Amino acid sequence: MSIDEQINREINAHGQQWNAMHEGYFSDPVAAGPLIEAITRYLSGSDADILLDLGGGTGFILRELIAKGAAANINPVNLDCSATQLDAMEKKDISCINGFISDFIRKDLINLDKRIFFIMRSVLHYFGREGLNPILRHIRSQASEGEMFIHQTACFENPEEARCINFLYREMGTPKWYPTISELHESMANTNWQVIDICPAPALKLSSVELGQRYGMDSQTLAKICGSIMEAFGEIENVFQRSPEGFIAYLHYQICIARAA
Repeated sequence: MSIDEQINREINAHGQQWNAMHEGYFSDPVAAGPLIEAITRYLSGSDADILLDLGGGTGFILRELIAKGAAANINPVNLDCSATQLDAMEKKDISCINGFISDFIRKDLINLDKRIFFIMRSVLHYFGREGLNPILRHIRSQASEGEMFIHQTACFENPEEARCINFLYREMGTPKWYPTISELHESMANTNWQVIDICPAPALKLSSVELGQRYGMDSQTLAKICGSIMEAFGEIENVFQRSPEGFIAYLHYQICIARAA
């Protein structure tokens, strides 16, 4: 399943509905706080000309950075392949590009003598297991040496936890894939990114009801998926647990601060 097909499958959750999805996680300033703090810290004093949010959706992270004054004297740009997400964005002070991260070419955005500061939130899993290194390599190929890349990515400390969540997503018929922290670190190194720091961000709570709405699954399908996971893994605290409505799963996030080596 291509990125375009994945987006089309989830299109009903995009736009104005997105900010309320998953208990409002992606429009919650508190949940975004650690990422905003990390970006602000490294953006301060940066020589970047453009702040480029790769897969920035409705522009929430850029809007928060602007509100906090972190994006002063820099051009914020939101690159997203969902026109529905971009249509829902308040475009004041933010440039929009409707396109795929995998197709992004630096020279199409800025003069080659300009500098970019790359950010991303909850996007890498769309590229699947086999696509992780290629997309990191592509982003690196469009970055100049020394430029920063700060991304918040779902990954797990424990391999069994990662296997459980990846099993869930396979059962839901999506190619999304979540690495362990060590696998993410290795992929960054293998694609010529120097990891400066990795720190935690709040976990994302996923109810089976909302997953059904987002991915177009009925209660019978969700109950079957729950049974398969219970048989294979059982309950894992703060990763996968039964609930009165079905089940609750959690994506654990890390903020990866890296520099183009």
